[in-house]
Amino acid sequence: MKLNLVDDQDVDIDLSPMIDMVFLLLIFFIVAAAMVDMDKPELNLPAASSSKVPEDVTGRLVVSVDTAEQLYIGAIAVTEEELRGRLTAELKANPDFRVFIRSDEDVPFRVNKSLMRLCGDVGAMNLIYATFEE
Repeated sequence: MKLNLVDDQDVDIDLSPMIDMVFLLLIFFIVAAAMVDMDKPELNLPAASSSKVPEDVTGRLVVSVDTAEQLYIGAIAVTEEELRGRLTAELKANPDFRVFIRSDEDVPFRVNKSLMRLCGDVGAMNLIYATFEE
């Protein structure tokens, strides 16, 4: 006795659910990639031949300074007093706290000096400036 489950019928596989999933994943990754770049203001960082890119930036507060001399924590514009309060709170929570400063290459030195002094006044002594590697 021979059992024939498929009586010479054409079996079609519906690919539309798989195509839908591919498009959904594509859209997800496009949106996720766009959101990753939204957390920092656009800056032209200075270049240095001895620049080292840190491998681990966790546990660091990213402070940015643009050409208009505006301070940012992440993508949020802050005043010096707001930055001072945030630094103080971070230092109380973690004494080994580090500050990662991203300053545009056209920002005057007096602004960077003021920022370093502000960090020193609250006790944040571990500062690192972001640069591009030449």
